[in-house]
Amino acid sequence: MEGTGQGHQNHDPVIPVASSVARQTARRVVLVAAVVVLAVMAGILFGAFRGNSTGFFRIGDYRPRPPALANRDVFVFPNQAGYDGQYYLALALDPALRNPGTLQTLDHPQYRCRRILFPLLGRALGLGQPGLIPYAMLLLNIVAAIMLVWLVARWWQIGGGSGWGGLLVLSVLGIWEVLALTTTDLMSTTLFVAALYALRLERPAFAALALALAALTREVMLLYWLAMLGGLAVSRQWRSLRWIVWAGLPAIAWNFYVLRHIPAGAGGNVVQILFGLPGVGWLEKGQEVVAGGLNGKNLFELMVFLSFLAVLGALLANLWRLRAVRAVWPAAAVALLLAAMFLCAKFFLLNYYLDYSRVFQDLFVLLVLNLGFTAARRYPAYAVLCLAGISSVAFLLHYTLGVI
Repeated sequence: MEGTGQGHQNHDPVIPVASSVARQTARRVVLVAAVVVLAVMAGILFGAFRGNSTGFFRIGDYRPRPPALANRDVFVFPNQAGYDGQYYLALALDPALRNPGTLQTLDHPQYRCRRILFPLLGRALGLGQPGLIPYAMLLLNIVAAIMLVWLVARWWQIGGGSGWGGLLVLSVLGIWEVLALTTTDLMSTTLFVAALYALRLERPAFAALALALAALTREVMLLYWLAMLGGLAVSRQWRSLRWIVWAGLPAIAWNFYVLRHIPAGAGGNVVQILFGLPGVGWLEKGQEVVAGGLNGKNLFELMVFLSFLAVLGALLANLWRLRAVRAVWPAAAVALLLAAMFLCAKFFLLNYYLDYSRVFQDLFVLLVLNLGFTAARRYPAYAVLCLAGISSVAFLLHYTLGVI
């Protein structure tokens, strides 16, 4: 058993989760999650996109479409720049950038190519066929969402709670946005939670593998990696630390390759665009909300932004209550990192709920994980998740009807 150090005793005894009852509950939770996710995806597919799967990639008409789709029926959103999913689809169709036209479809080639795992898996699952790859990428995110529910259910069961708590993550707005827009965030979140789950089960090799894959999915996971190293060091989890220290190296090597060999494009420095002085973006967001009046769109923006302020309060309060639990420290370090990033977010990132609610969706996921500990305060967290759920339902209704 690892030393915990004074002040970090483990008050979270691991409850066996291999019983037949626990496994049966987890299977039922997964079945409910699968039905909900598939029903929503079918509603969007046949509602908003009239049966065309490429609608999930939000392809705009400002840039050329991917060369591999030139002669195919593509759902294009007119007079729009589109959204991030179109760039990952372009990479999945041509990950080696052999066709010069692929670069023209990317807004920021370096930035997109650093998130290579999701498009690579989409290409592999789609057998390299342009007609199958869009469906493969949708399937990857669907599986990631269901797997996330299963991981959270098992996490709750470790603490002696009900596996049905896993369904709480389906209240998170960012998860549904990723499913509707086919971006990389959901896969990275699921791999991150898998790493935390493996650490809690004292299986650091699996945690390192999951975290390595997460960092190849989104480069920001390298910051998660550093934060988790700090959390493990503070809580003196030396055995886990010795494994996790290697997790970031594959992504570091890949990022170095991309920065040397892939053109930057016209997107600019992403860090400088998205982050700046603490609190400035919040003030500008508040000014925009006040100036926007009481129309429906503005009120929805306000509800989503307030839900993030509320989740920060509920999450940090619970982390303080759970500070004596050794398993909390890696997740707590990431939560503090995300809180700092959210505080420093510029108005460019906070301007539109679709952007920041995906980027910071892990704040809500971490709150749900916190509820898997008996010492956590539940009712404030449930109120925050209820507000998030209302936002999710409103988003899905409007998206399915093609309003957004």
